[in-house]
Amino acid sequence: MAESGTIEPITGKYVHVEIGGVDHRIYFEENGPEDGTPILCQHTAGNNCQEWRHLLTDEEITDEYRIIAHDLPYHGKSVPPTSQSWWEEDYKMTGKQFTETLVALADALELEDPIYMGSSMGGNITLELADWYPDRFQALIGLECGAHSPGFYIDWLDHPHINTTEVNAYSCWGLMAPQSPEETRRETMYLYEQGATGVFKGDLYYYSVDHDYRDKLDQVKADECPLYIVNGEYDYLTTPEDGRETAEGIGDGAVAVEMAQIGHFPMSEHPELFNAYLKEILGDITGDREGDLPSVLTPDDVGIELQPPAPAREKSAE
Repeated sequence: MAESGTIEPITGKYVHVEIGGVDHRIYFEENGPEDGTPILCQHTAGNNCQEWRHLLTDEEITDEYRIIAHDLPYHGKSVPPTSQSWWEEDYKMTGKQFTETLVALADALELEDPIYMGSSMGGNITLELADWYPDRFQALIGLECGAHSPGFYIDWLDHPHINTTEVNAYSCWGLMAPQSPEETRRETMYLYEQGATGVFKGDLYYYSVDHDYRDKLDQVKADECPLYIVNGEYDYLTTPEDGRETAEGIGDGAVAVEMAQIGHFPMSEHPELFNAYLKEILGDITGDREGDLPSVLTPDDVGIELQPPAPAREKSAE
């Protein structure tokens, strides 16, 4: 725990980004050397950049990398565009809008050869990025990524008879590994309680309806832009098996990695373990890691002892 008076090195700023001909004022936080390799970090559906706060203060990573975590428009501190009557229609994210936003943000920040990393919907979008914009990024890290994740664009995530802030938060509780620290799992839920009405559901339109690469994996150009599909063992939305199938369908340049003992929100539910896993992946991207990246990363591999130890988990015999 930090001492009283400690000022964290994270800085927050706003950048104006033109998306679809409309000016958006996008909030982002960053830490790390200005000339360090940029890592653009995308939050999960309905959330905001605070999910990445533990990565932003990891000195081992920020000594070398410039970590940038942003709030998508309509999320966190990125308010809707003032030039539009945005309240007259429901918010609904699409892959086209999502990729245009990320590329426009990278351009506005003048990021050279950045690494992109996102989780959940931010993981799925790596397939579109590698399909449509393979020349814009050095590498893509898709956390909790799959070719298709149907079934979550549902009305009760935005319904007048339901306390959606509470429902949205508790719908995420079961996606986290039970041995992840309770304080960080509770914080992840707390962040979900901060979203504006309808935004979580609107993001899930992309996640469950618009995004479907099951028959288009041959279009993903991972041979031009390396793609790491990295899924948590306890994630039942996009399982490690889904990740392996997606990587196999893409072929050259796609690498599937399972993160043992962690769930759907790795960077916020168990940041110590996730940051250790991430260092292994970054070492593979840069070529500084000795040996091949294992198909399954475990706490023992990165010197992390779980407290309390992980409960036994039953798995199918297949």
